[in-house]
Amino acid sequence: MRMWMHILTTPVSTVENRAYGGHAARLSINPGRRGLKPRLRSLCRVSLQQMCWYACAFFIAYCGIAQAQVAEHYAHGMRAMKLGLYAEAATAFQHVLQLNPQHAEAYCELGAAYRLQDKTNDAADAYRHALSLMASPKTHGVAHVCLARIYHSQGKFAEAEKHAQNAVSLLPKSAEPFLRLGDVYVQRGKLTAAQRAYQKAIALDVSLAEGYHGAGRVAFMENRLEAAVRFYQKAIELAPYHVESHYNLAITYRKLKRMAAARTQLASFRRMKTYQEQTHRYRRMLQERPTALEPRMQLAEAHLEVGNNEEAIRTYQIAAALHPESLPLYHNLGGLYMQNGQFSEAIAAFQRVLQLNDSDAEAYLHLGWLHARQRKFADAVAYLQTAIQKDVTLTPAYYGLAESYVQQGKRADAVEIYQALTRLHPTDAQAWLRLGVLHLKLEKFEEAVNAFERAIAADENAVDAYNNLAWLYASRGEELPRAARLAERAVTLGENAARLDTLAYVYYRQGEYVKAEQTIGRAIALAPNNSAYRTRLKEIREAKKQ
Repeated sequence: MRMWMHILTTPVSTVENRAYGGHAARLSINPGRRGLKPRLRSLCRVSLQQMCWYACAFFIAYCGIAQAQVAEHYAHGMRAMKLGLYAEAATAFQHVLQLNPQHAEAYCELGAAYRLQDKTNDAADAYRHALSLMASPKTHGVAHVCLARIYHSQGKFAEAEKHAQNAVSLLPKSAEPFLRLGDVYVQRGKLTAAQRAYQKAIALDVSLAEGYHGAGRVAFMENRLEAAVRFYQKAIELAPYHVESHYNLAITYRKLKRMAAARTQLASFRRMKTYQEQTHRYRRMLQERPTALEPRMQLAEAHLEVGNNEEAIRTYQIAAALHPESLPLYHNLGGLYMQNGQFSEAIAAFQRVLQLNDSDAEAYLHLGWLHARQRKFADAVAYLQTAIQKDVTLTPAYYGLAESYVQQGKRADAVEIYQALTRLHPTDAQAWLRLGVLHLKLEKFEEAVNAFERAIAADENAVDAYNNLAWLYASRGEELPRAARLAERAVTLGENAARLDTLAYVYYRQGEYVKAEQTIGRAIALAPNNSAYRTRLKEIREAKKQ
């Protein structure tokens, strides 16, 4: 490019002389000598000048195309890395390097792709190539960190230490170089230096579980066992699925003679060890078949079994990107997002389900629930109505629809939905209970009594039905002996302050003031800040005096 710019800024006659070896006189194009006519000489000059411009434009266009290809291959490689397609990523980065052998970042990413395929020697070569090229301190620092990790795993601790120190000098505000340096120092018996390195790593990143784990190892080796316990506990708090932290904490407890704690921690270790072996097995399968769906689903299930929802979500996301037409993936992903409170992401997942199958009743159900949680009740009603249309036996849709109506103040509509549900499922005690509550609020007392009676008939342990029916009878001054039995049954099934208040109220309406005072006293003991219970106590005592 520099050469072409020089040509373009040089007088044409000079270019001509240089271009033809200085033999201008032989060709008779020197304007000061006889030879070609002036017009012909002018045309020659213009044509040569145009050729220079065309050549320059071609060169610039070629460079632009090459840069675009480099960017395309690099982006392809990064996408493949995110999807766990490491062989494909390596190929993409190799294409980058064919077009631009000076691309240090591509060598670093190529090293990562090799390392994740367990090709550590190839990875080390790639990182060393990155270090041989001009690059930013960050790029060189990353290469040094990765080489420190590789050499550490190969037992080449002197080399690992050298690269970790270089990484620290290049990336002084990054925690990982100090972490790798601390790991090497431990292996070389430099415990004081290791402790300083781990402390620096933790200071730079307080959420770095490996830093606390390393500090725990140093404390254990120096027989500072209580400190080791604290470090290991913090490591487990931050990374609860890290096997070594569980094992080392168990060993530390054992050395402290805390045998019960040691047994508990060993049980956790065994559970995490099984989890680690499962996930390792599925990842090995995915290395052989990186786009296969079944092992990726099994990997997600293994994460879910131990409650590692974050990794399960990530696994499902990758699977969905590789298999965008798979309904179960989006159902599972949407369900996990719901559990995590990620409602917008859950809505997107279930909407994708409907794009693939607009007859999926459960997707409509989940979308209705999600919109209700966001207090978008009109949208929730529309989704839940559609869910029922798609599957009239889908009980949760009736509940969701009825409660959405309640939130909108449409109690009569909610009553209709619960009535439809009780016709569909006559032994659904919860539906009868909710129907009874709605009838109460609408002051339809006979209907409320019937609903609560049906709830009790459907489930003899329907504690809230007993409590509500007792309150209803007492408030109307009807069936007081039966109201007392119902309230006593509710308290027997599950004593709490509200049910004791109902029982006290029944006794009060019966004129059993001593029992009422004792019972409301128990309610106040459970909920001392409830002013309504104290008001009830005052009423009972005033009635008792009369």
